[in-house]
Amino acid sequence: MTESSAGPDVSFGEVLFATDFSEVSALALPYAAAFARRFDVALCIVHIVPADEYAHLGETARDAHLASMRRQAEARVFALLRTAQFQGVRHHLLFDHGDVLAALVRVVHQRGPGLLVLGMHGRHGLEKLLLGSLAEEILRLASVPVLVICPEVAVAPEAEVHVRHILHLVDFSPGSRRALDAAALLARCWNARLTLLHVTEGIWNAPRATEMSGAEFLRLRLLEQGWLAALEGLAVDCIFEFGSAEDRVLQAALSLHAELIVLSLPDDGHPEVSSHLPGPTAYNIASHACCPVLVVRAATDPGSR
Repeated sequence: MTESSAGPDVSFGEVLFATDFSEVSALALPYAAAFARRFDVALCIVHIVPADEYAHLGETARDAHLASMRRQAEARVFALLRTAQFQGVRHHLLFDHGDVLAALVRVVHQRGPGLLVLGMHGRHGLEKLLLGSLAEEILRLASVPVLVICPEVAVAPEAEVHVRHILHLVDFSPGSRRALDAAALLARCWNARLTLLHVTEGIWNAPRATEMSGAEFLRLRLLEQGWLAALEGLAVDCIFEFGSAEDRVLQAALSLHAELIVLSLPDDGHPEVSSHLPGPTAYNIASHACCPVLVVRAATDPGSR
């Protein structure tokens, strides 16, 4: 059964940037501003004070502490946005406090942004098992595409952001068409080249009757799914490889000098559990990639793509 080739169900409205004012957040801010400028939308900067920073205080002291934290956040945002790269970007600060994950999910639900941008510290092994990963929980709970920037992204905060080559991992899983639509939309908006990568763990054997290459097979699958129409007019390359999806995507991003990776994230009803376990592929790629990673949750509505 093929999926509909009608217009995409993704768009990029207000850009919501979640920051804790760390160095990792500083790396992510230029991308938030660049996407807001590219799509001519407002940039909402969200700072949430964790509950454990004031839970031990009495009511009066707590209110004074939060007021002070708000003033500090406003001063930091004002200093950041005075630089040239943020000129012309409409912006405002949203200050909140409490459980960070719950507050951020609430803000996303209330504001309905087109894109959520955040920096990822990246935790692996025992550290991740013990502490979990807030970023991964956000990836799994956010109803909008999430742009993740990890410390491996070697872009100075004052550098100009460019997206000239986009790499998209095509997995043909249910609901993954939404990620393809996002990749195509971004390729058009940035006038970028788009490379589609499909990875299988099995070894590719070309059909003897046609001697079809892996790239040709990928194009045939796209045609059968009714997805080629979404790519019309774009400069598109197709790559078919076997092995580990995580390894192949990271290697391809390096060799192609990709400036953005787009991934589909399957729906998962237990983010609080999975965030403490190894994986998934999207999280591992996002926390190791040399460029930003856009994670798009698969459509879960049976009537959607």
